Amino acid sequence: MALSYRFGDFRLDPATRELSRGDAPVSVPPRAFDCIVYLLEHRERAVGRDELIAAVWGRTETGDGTLGQTILAARRALDDTGKEQHAIRTVFRFGYHWVAPVDAVENGPIENAPVTGAPIENASAEPPMRTAEPSHDAPLFEVTSVARAKTAMRGRWPILVAIAAIAVAVLAFVAIERMRAPHASDASSGAQAKGAIALVLPVVVNAGSGYDWVRLGLMDLIGARLRAAGIPVVPSDNVVALTGHAAGEREMTPARLAETTGATLVVEPRADSVDGRWRVTLRTTLGRDPPLTAAGESADVLQAARTAADELARELGFAPTATTQGDDDPLALANLSQQIEAAMLSDRLDAARALIASATPAQREQPELRLRAAQIAYQAGDFDEAEAGFDAVANAASAEQDPVLHARAVTNLGVIAAIRDDPALARRRFDTAIAILQRQRASDPLGKALMGRANINGLENRYDAALRDFAEARVAFESTGNLLALAVLDSNLAAMDQHRFRYAEAAPAFARAAQRFATFGVNAAELNALSGAAESRLALLEPDAALAMEPRLRELIERVADPARKRGGELTRSEILIANGRLQEAADAIDAVGRDAAAADDRAAIVQTHMAAARLADARGDARIAAREADAALQRATVADDARERSRTFRERVRALLDAGDIAAAREAEDALSSFAEHDGSAPARFYAHLASADAAAASGDVSAGSLYAQALADADDLRIPLDIREAANADAAWLVANGDLAGASAAAERVSGWAARDYGCALVQLRVQRAIGDENLWRGALAKALALAGERAIPAALADRATASPAASATSK
Repeated sequence: MALSYRFGDFRLDPATRELSRGDAPVSVPPRAFDCIVYLLEHRERAVGRDELIAAVWGRTETGDGTLGQTILAARRALDDTGKEQHAIRTVFRFGYHWVAPVDAVENGPIENAPVTGAPIENASAEPPMRTAEPSHDAPLFEVTSVARAKTAMRGRWPILVAIAAIAVAVLAFVAIERMRAPHASDASSGAQAKGAIALVLPVVVNAGSGYDWVRLGLMDLIGARLRAAGIPVVPSDNVVALTGHAAGEREMTPARLAETTGATLVVEPRADSVDGRWRVTLRTTLGRDPPLTAAGESADVLQAARTAADELARELGFAPTATTQGDDDPLALANLSQQIEAAMLSDRLDAARALIASATPAQREQPELRLRAAQIAYQAGDFDEAEAGFDAVANAASAEQDPVLHARAVTNLGVIAAIRDDPALARRRFDTAIAILQRQRASDPLGKALMGRANINGLENRYDAALRDFAEARVAFESTGNLLALAVLDSNLAAMDQHRFRYAEAAPAFARAAQRFATFGVNAAELNALSGAAESRLALLEPDAALAMEPRLRELIERVADPARKRGGELTRSEILIANGRLQEAADAIDAVGRDAAAADDRAAIVQTHMAAARLADARGDARIAAREADAALQRATVADDARERSRTFRERVRALLDAGDIAAAREAEDALSSFAEHDGSAPARFYAHLASADAAAASGDVSAGSLYAQALADADDLRIPLDIREAANADAAWLVANGDLAGASAAAERVSGWAARDYGCALVQLRVQRAIGDENLWRGALAKALALAGERAIPAALADRATASPAASATSK
């Protein structure tokens, strides 16, 4: 039972993420809310800073500044102060302790919902006796902030729409100088003629404390100056991702960086502070023999970097852009913006906020810094604050005064509208931004706006329009060398293919995206893409190919901090294991996810866990548990869940009830599926409704079952999904065998013969028909194939022993 908490005049409900005072809701930033919940749930003791950071942010490197600001926001929401500390007490040099008296109250049960707090029933029970021995074969997101995206459904499409939406914002770190550079098409043509595509490494800094921002800030500034001179430069966020792998992974050498990004020139910067002056030195470590060296000196490190970058541009044969001098230098604000961007690139949001706070009041009112502040709020998950900030920037920087900055703000507003499930508003915002950016020929921001609109088009089934937007976005990203954005784009194309049931196209596209995310070390995005690839392979009846991905999925699940994403990965693993007959491993995974999802009150994961448990019970031949688990999933399912999976689960419940002999309950479930299919209107829902109706008719001896199975087969042919074709062919073949139509049964079996060598279900269809035909050699050959694929699944006795049953009896066996 989920709990809510009462303290003083406040009531907090973790499940609905609501804090109220009396009858009035209280606004609280997401991270602050999470801190309150964690401290409440551990109120029996003091919680250390590191523990709280790890629990709320999912990592340990978040600074104390961020935590302090978040605790301050939490106290404000609770009408607490650092002086009074009547709710959250600071424990000196340790952390925080919840001290206010609390009443924990059980929330009422969800109507018609099954109990989910206990593990899935009998999921870990011993498997039934089997003919075959178990198989022992064990073959094999979004930049960093994209890892925060939560998944509400099993389908890859909604997941990756969220990833792309966040990437639109996160990959939008573009400095002022970069925006004022020549158009990408012009720069590229000139640079390619001279053979230079540059990659600037993070800066080696030799200075005292307080200059850690120089490492990334100067890197981006140097790249911006080179780009302004007409040299294509690999985006800084790509370089940060590639050079920021965890310790122990293969080092990204200059040669490997160049190979990965397509760069032809690698620049290594160094900044030395000596006697109050800075010397910035740039050296080409790859691409020029002998290497080129350029340097700049100044009391201002940013000016020294500009001088060095301009000198290197000249050495490469390019003309640097002019820089105005004096107090009215338009790049004065860019100095501070550069430092903020460096902090954001390294995910140090506390440092970024501190830099904004250090600005003068006049600087903080500038649209560029206001955009930075909104991006920080977005990256921290405070969408309300982010939306207000982006809206203020869009109003302050009009389309006439600063069109690119205005369009960037509008694009981010479109992202927030998409996340809040307002596609009409999101589309209007993306349309506005795209129109502006096309006139300005600003490639990278244009690509992100196009990708945002492409996702909206795809969700609304406007596939041609989505593909046009994706194609234009690809050209834009390729022109700037933004490989991270290209990886997200590939993931979204794959998700759209999967949304359209084009699994053959989706699987390799997901795999390519996963490989690119792996190159960049973006574990969360790789986990999503690899899960999509595995699920597509299962739909294509290629369980062995999905199993080859399982070890890597397991590694990624361990590395990802987000609990919801971990649950999704484990559920994909469980489906892979079931499809390959590794039932006990699947049971262990399902039990663990079921407990975790129930504790977190993750409705979507609870639904998916029951669906997986129903398939596991079916694979073990336990119809009673299969029916119960399918019912538990359907009771909690909503329109937010994938319609095809819901329809498939409905039909599994009908079949399980029929196998258990509960005809009346099966008829009720069949009627419920028919109503759902009529309301949903999708082709998969209609298919599974026809198939369930045929199952019910066959169980009653109704001759109409034949025509209903024929209709289901026609539906499956239209869908062209191998898994659905197998389900229809298996049921139809059993009916035809039972009615003595061996020619028709052979024709049904032939539909899945191409998958029988790798898919157990298809091998059983072949075995059933060969058993009925009576050719012992063909039957033994089919049995050998089924045994090789069975794993821990039991071959039905009537199919495994020719002497135990008649053909009619074997036809009705599972």
